[in-house]
Amino acid sequence: MKTHKELIYDINSLPLEGLLSFWWLGQLGYVLKLGGKIIYIDAYLVNSPGRAVPTLLHDFEVTNADIVIGTHDHSDHIDRANWPEVAKASPKAAFVVPNPLRKSISSELGILENRVYRLRDMETITFADIRITGIAAAHEFLDRDEQTGEYMYTGCVISYKDINIYHSGDCCIYEGLISRLQSFGHIDLMLIPINGRDGQRYRRGCIGNMTYQEAADLAGAIKPRLVCPSHYDLIYGNTEDVGKFLDYMNAKYPEIKSWTGEYGERVSVL
Repeated sequence: MKTHKELIYDINSLPLEGLLSFWWLGQLGYVLKLGGKIIYIDAYLVNSPGRAVPTLLHDFEVTNADIVIGTHDHSDHIDRANWPEVAKASPKAAFVVPNPLRKSISSELGILENRVYRLRDMETITFADIRITGIAAAHEFLDRDEQTGEYMYTGCVISYKDINIYHSGDCCIYEGLISRLQSFGHIDLMLIPINGRDGQRYRRGCIGNMTYQEAADLAGAIKPRLVCPSHYDLIYGNTEDVGKFLDYMNAKYPEIKSWTGEYGERVSVL
């Protein structure tokens, strides 16, 4: 397992000719290297007592970010404690968040407003050759901001040339999700949670996501080149047996490849 300086070196040293590689940081956190850009999404860097796995990176080590995406305002997705240091360590990085959060991310974290970009459902923003399209997420519910009426939880499709990567953020299945994803023509890489939800967790404020069966069926409907189950491993009391997902995929959708592996392992998809 690569961590810290070794992990940063591995990301930086990958030749730009590769179209798509990723490194899993645990939970729904990933580093993508796509079209020569380095994208951090939902990177959770706090070494909190609730973590089952120590962080792979310190905030000051993230010196290579071109784009930092946070899908919603929970600390394991938008890591407010560490984003100011990430912004200093990667001074040219753009930060992308659901639109209702833009002002608070800038004013409360001290990140210049012109570095913070909005993520809206089915709206695309571009950074050179990288396109990022917001996809509404139902973190149990399709919650909207009271003032703007916009979605508070927003996954995204990250595109480069004809490559499409779907990162759902924390999300359950809802009417319209499949049609949104099918509008891209194809998905090459799907990064989705499988930890599920139940009454016990909901009562203690731990709102949930797709079950492993629902995640598998979403992959079965979209047929990505590769699906990566996520958000099952990192936080005590909010885990799932990834083997159940893999077994269900193998039984029901054997033609679709799944990836599970080590934290910090380089995976080249294309």
